[in-house]
Amino acid sequence: MTPWWQSAEAAFENGQACVLVTVVGVRGSAPRAAGTPMIVYADGFSGTIGGGALEFEALGKARGLLGQNVGQVAPYASTEAMTKNWILGPDIGQCCGGDVDVHFERMKAEDFTRLRREDEALQEALPQIYVFGAGHVGQAVARATTALPLRLTCVDGRAELLPLVAPFARTILAPDPLAALAEVPGGALIFVMSHSHAIDFELCRAALQRDDLPFIGLIGSATKGARFRQRFIKDGLTETQMCRLVSPIGLGGISGKEPAVIGISV
Repeated sequence: MTPWWQSAEAAFENGQACVLVTVVGVRGSAPRAAGTPMIVYADGFSGTIGGGALEFEALGKARGLLGQNVGQVAPYASTEAMTKNWILGPDIGQCCGGDVDVHFERMKAEDFTRLRREDEALQEALPQIYVFGAGHVGQAVARATTALPLRLTCVDGRAELLPLVAPFARTILAPDPLAALAEVPGGALIFVMSHSHAIDFELCRAALQRDDLPFIGLIGSATKGARFRQRFIKDGLTETQMCRLVSPIGLGGISGKEPAVIGISV
């Protein structure tokens, strides 16, 4: 998952001033919870505190704190930080019904260091997904999940494909996918979509033989899934083990075989 603050850090490194905008208090209904951040700089902003009128007003306050007009880098205003309260209905016509405290503070280099450390800790705590296959569908799954609170890793032995996934997910170059599967941490969700049915079969069997992988999704038709299950039974796998295998993957109500359709379905 791409860090939400990445474009703001790039602007900061290019000499633009940045203001960290944080929802610090919420009473009643509001677009986002306390703790939600956003960074505002001359050329744009990263993150969101919920859009709508609240975010519009917050963007204006942040640019005032920067002491700059939109698109123009200028010296900081004299104010270092401030907290503003909005009663959403009476103050800005937003009918959520609550009121919100928003804190504004000009950023320093160490603030981005802190955000990076917090993000690394968050990444470690996120649900883990391992996609075995960096082909068209693997790429589509990575694109579809890039902004979600998930940590997706794509595994493939084809080095030329991994750069197509790298903007959206972690990648592992693995000539031996079974060895890579053995290194997958317990609790991860597994999606199998390699270029080879034989590799798919071996990956699924190895994953099902582990009791710490709660979900194994296999790309392909219902026929493919049924044939794999028949072979697994012959290999001695139990029904309890095989109940973790889902094939075809994705929501049944979303039809279409285009990679992007499968990606959002998954």
